[in-house]
Amino acid sequence: MRKGRRLGMGGPPTEARAGEVGLADGRVLAYAEWGPPNGWPVLHFPGIPDGRFSWGGGSACEERDIRVIAVDRPGVGGSDPKPGRSVVDWASDVEELAEQLGFNRFGVSGQSAGGAYALACARQLDDQVEVVGLISAAGRLDLPGFVGQMHTARAWWLADHLPAAMALLYSASGQLTRRSPAMALRLIASNFPKIDRAVLERPDVAARLQLAYAEATYGRGGRGLADDMRTVLSPWGFDPAEIRVPVYVFHGRHDTVAPPAHAEHWIETLADARPVWFDDAGHLLIEDHVEEILDRLSAAEN
Repeated sequence: MRKGRRLGMGGPPTEARAGEVGLADGRVLAYAEWGPPNGWPVLHFPGIPDGRFSWGGGSACEERDIRVIAVDRPGVGGSDPKPGRSVVDWASDVEELAEQLGFNRFGVSGQSAGGAYALACARQLDDQVEVVGLISAAGRLDLPGFVGQMHTARAWWLADHLPAAMALLYSASGQLTRRSPAMALRLIASNFPKIDRAVLERPDVAARLQLAYAEATYGRGGRGLADDMRTVLSPWGFDPAEIRVPVYVFHGRHDTVAPPAHAEHWIETLADARPVWFDDAGHLLIEDHVEEILDRLSAAEN
């Protein structure tokens, strides 16, 4: 394990520990972690354009003896690119990361578009992954029909058809976030429904997500984020129906980014899906329900 590279907005949140590992192929994988270093490990995969600093459950991790490790995917934030990758390739990176961090049994969680990567680990590393959490997770974005249901469908279309333009937009958004965080957050919030805008207006949430968005584009601009979107839109390389580990499907009834139909798809598709619905939440349900999520993902529950 190595200390993290220089950060674009001065450093990680005070409760986070930033680090990185060197992989066998020479790439670097960056992460941030919360909770006791010897706690039950849960590897967390953020959405897009979130980065490794988007997690906000530090105190909840401490109270439950859970070590949450949020990881930047290739080309995002502090992690080196991996040209030509597919979703299923993420599992080998995660296996190597876990080995270097000193554990071989763990849980995984994926938020929004990060859900695809959590499922890849569950399928490929089923002898190591004990439990999965899909948090406001998008459906099969590599299949027809799902993107069109999303509030952010235009951005996904742009990433698929004009990736250079999508990368440019992410670069501009990252620069604005570093120069004028409040203005950038207002623009980001305008793309969310009212129930989520109220969450984004909280000072603690705003500060953390501003850092996460800025760091996701630091150094390489928006290319990595646009590539991450195209990766999720391309064939995943595995069949989620073959997953046998328990998968908790955490979803808000008022989610418009990944509508409830996406959660219903996973509930119908996965062999051991365990739905957990929140009637009072939208896409950012994790901000109010992190304790419940961690309770389900803890080793004692499974």
